[in-house]
Amino acid sequence: MLIFKKFKRRASMRSLFAPAMLMCMLALMLSSVVLVPQSASAHASLVQAVPESGSKLENSPPQVAVTFNESLDAGLFYIKVFNHDGNEVTSNKARLNKEQTGVELDLPKLSEGVYLISYHVISADGHPVGGSYPITIGNPPQEDTLDLPSAHAGHEHGSGPLTTKVLLQYASRGLWYFMILAMTGWIIWLRLPGVIGAEARKSLSSWTLNLQRAHLVALLLLIFTHVEDLLGGGGINELWQLFSATNIGIAWVLLLVLSFLGFALAGRFRWFDFLWPLSLLAVKSFSGHAASFSPLWATIGLDFIHLLGAALWVGGLVLLYVKWRQKSPELSVYMQKFSNMALISIIVLTLSGSASVLLFLPNLHYLLYSSWGILLLVKTGAVVLVMILGLVIRLYMRQKKAERSFLWVRLDLTLMIVIIMLVGIITYVAPIPENEPLQWHQMGEKVHVSADITPKIQGTNSFVAKVFLPENSGKPKQVLMILHYTDDAEIAPINVPLTLYVDKTEEESYGFAKFSYKAEGAYLPFRGNWDLEMRVMDPEDNETVYHKTFIVY
Repeated sequence: MLIFKKFKRRASMRSLFAPAMLMCMLALMLSSVVLVPQSASAHASLVQAVPESGSKLENSPPQVAVTFNESLDAGLFYIKVFNHDGNEVTSNKARLNKEQTGVELDLPKLSEGVYLISYHVISADGHPVGGSYPITIGNPPQEDTLDLPSAHAGHEHGSGPLTTKVLLQYASRGLWYFMILAMTGWIIWLRLPGVIGAEARKSLSSWTLNLQRAHLVALLLLIFTHVEDLLGGGGINELWQLFSATNIGIAWVLLLVLSFLGFALAGRFRWFDFLWPLSLLAVKSFSGHAASFSPLWATIGLDFIHLLGAALWVGGLVLLYVKWRQKSPELSVYMQKFSNMALISIIVLTLSGSASVLLFLPNLHYLLYSSWGILLLVKTGAVVLVMILGLVIRLYMRQKKAERSFLWVRLDLTLMIVIIMLVGIITYVAPIPENEPLQWHQMGEKVHVSADITPKIQGTNSFVAKVFLPENSGKPKQVLMILHYTDDAEIAPINVPLTLYVDKTEEESYGFAKFSYKAEGAYLPFRGNWDLEMRVMDPEDNETVYHKTFIVY
């Protein structure tokens, strides 16, 4: 009787525990949805800095402001200004502008000297973006140079050589991406009707536990290799801010919480074994490129479907490998079921991936413009090979020679690892490259020209044209800067209205006289390929024409 009461009490506790866990899962998923920022592109890039890099100012500026091309994470950001001794000149805290696309810092009155402006933000897709640049106020002594500690050295996300640290970051992302797909897919496969029996599932419990352990280790390695860049030199004091106020930090916390829940409950409840892996994949879909493009319901939804399809393929392939290792008598039957599911998964991956690319990129030409696009094309080639291997394996099974097909299954497993490592890189590379100012100089026999377009983005830009003519030849009769949009022949050339100005910058004149012109306005209204035409007519009516092609991303 006592045993029966204890059993009844445990059953009652379980009946209460299950709905509570379901509510916990839903709360975690909803909170991650709420935390996703509303923005339109991926990887924030700097479009304006005030004062500009290298500025020489007569007086102290009232504030420093840096503006980016997308909304920023409001949880962690800063601007710091250092004097030549490496000390911060103000204890004021930076603030986001009204549009949440920039950061501003009010300054006290600064004395003459050289200063370093250092900024750090986190873009909507959870990537750190930072940099440093000098400005000069007044006419400080020539020996007044910057002497900054290494902790203040600026960086720009995505640039620079491939260091050991960067390679470790890429490796950790690829490893974690593989483990989350393998573990979640494995858990779902073990619960699919008619695939694995209760006894077989118990015999695989050690594999389940090891996959969970490997996933947790991979997640901790991912956090460890990226947390320093996300802090951006802010130090341990901002660690709490990172995990409590930023979207990427909260996503990591959710993933850790879900991982520990899995150790306690995975394999005990059928509903949990479906809802738990879906929750992990949902949090993953809310913390990548999909969270930076609009409409969010489409980009995040497609990313979740893509992750689920990938998990079923990866987890199913790992289970197939384990069954082969164990020489399971059900290997042939499972291979047939996996082959059918793999075919569906590849179709889902192809459709969802293609739709996401169309949402991410202004047009398909961008696949050739960036590392992201090139890697995606390589990944597509690997997926095509996987599809061919799948057809070969299905042919063997139709001939009832499943055991002979395992060489092809090994190749499939190898390609899967290659694809996942590629995805680990792709998820951290910006789909659309960062625009950089155009700085072009063309030398000729009698006429030199240069053209600067800053920041060279879609919309308003500053245009500077300089013409160099032989000394004593006189002022040019005409200088034209004409922009041709080469992606659409129906759009007429755009004439940039240049005006002559006094240019005090010191630069090499090559023994020629310099004439400087400038303009400002929205003369780059479209993304894509452009041709810059410079036409110069000298005092003797001789016309020189130069061309420079560039891309607005």
